[in-house]
Amino acid sequence: MPGPARILLGGLLPIVGLAVVAGVLHGVAWGWAAAALGFLLLVIAQARRLSVLSASIDAPASAESPDARGAWGEVFLKLSRRLRADARRFEDAEAALASFRNAMDAVPDGLVILDAHHQIQWSNRAAAGHLGIQLSRDHGAIIEQLVRTPGFAEYLDDPHAQAPLLLQSTAVRTRIYALRVVPLDEHNKLLVSLDVTDARRVEAMRSTFVANVSHELRTPLTVVSGFLEHFADDGAMNPEQRRHFTRLMSDQTARMLSLVDDLLMLSRLESEDAPATEEDVDMADLLAQLLSEAQSLSEGRHRIEVICEGPGLRGNRKEYHSAFGNLVSNAIRYTPAGGEIGIEWLVRDGAGIFQVRDSGVGIAAEHLPRLTERFYRVDRGRSRDTGGTGLGLAIVKHILLRHQAALRIESREGQGSTFRVEFPAWRLRPEGSDGPRHGGEAIGMQDETG
Repeated sequence: MPGPARILLGGLLPIVGLAVVAGVLHGVAWGWAAAALGFLLLVIAQARRLSVLSASIDAPASAESPDARGAWGEVFLKLSRRLRADARRFEDAEAALASFRNAMDAVPDGLVILDAHHQIQWSNRAAAGHLGIQLSRDHGAIIEQLVRTPGFAEYLDDPHAQAPLLLQSTAVRTRIYALRVVPLDEHNKLLVSLDVTDARRVEAMRSTFVANVSHELRTPLTVVSGFLEHFADDGAMNPEQRRHFTRLMSDQTARMLSLVDDLLMLSRLESEDAPATEEDVDMADLLAQLLSEAQSLSEGRHRIEVICEGPGLRGNRKEYHSAFGNLVSNAIRYTPAGGEIGIEWLVRDGAGIFQVRDSGVGIAAEHLPRLTERFYRVDRGRSRDTGGTGLGLAIVKHILLRHQAALRIESREGQGSTFRVEFPAWRLRPEGSDGPRHGGEAIGMQDETG
């Protein structure tokens, strides 16, 4: 039997029985009086239970605990179970919503939900940094009043817009954001802002790189091409001119090969994710090799001194040789004849120091921060005359990054330069594990001979 019917019968039957007994014993009047009193008590009892029921529905956590006896007890029990189930579902929904909000706040892209009138309904944390939108302050505001950039309102109203709208941050002028609109339903839309600053910077660097490579290759190719035209005419040159042109073409070809080799090495260093193969490098032996190469490049025009006072070094010997060799060759190229060049391996304050000192032309302070950029030259004409490709210090930077080392540059115009490489202490080999070293003494020295 349904609960309401049981409640009705459970309350009426005792009243009817009482009224019949009173009527039989004391007359009809007493019977009706007993029935009226019973109905009044029944109404009062049901009203009290309804009040408790209403309180349980309105505030289940603070309401009086319902009476769980009889048919009303079953109703209260079912209601209590339903309310607890609803409370659990509400808590789960609240937890899911909080998790969703946290996830959306963790998204690096700005997200803003707009209604049909472009009023802000919701936004995540990134939107504050990208567009200056604070949900607690700007909820319900029209977004065009907050994001003031030419073409933004028209972009929001264009249902066929495909390309993103680029926006420069008003707070940080160096940041660039791409805006896209995604329809959510018939009335709402999602505005997405993506930080494309780094992508645009990489694109600009790529364009500059291609232009620089093209420019660097065009000069030697033009020279070689021009000379080949003369070679096609057998009577246009005498043997001496032919030998001279052949030597110039050989020099230009060697320059192009050097440029290609540097490009390949730089590409390998930039794209190689795996760490370099490491070994124990005998620094005395490596510096002796650098001295030999420096003497060959100098051809007796400089005084070169090499000092080794430190232990061996852990790392990739081939890459160390490439990085250190670039620093040494730069010092020779930019130091006039009769100048001095020092190549040193030291330990200072627990760190390994490799440095190359020269008494050359020096570098102005404004150029120092950009020296490791690809193809950056302080003096383009002089750099080409000395045979540089403009990639040497970029290669040095990437090799040192792979070995957790730092490059420090000190220079003054007309007073020479010092390029110092600092290695962390954990890359130094323990004392005594090296082969023969020349502690504190020059490994070799070459005096100017003319």
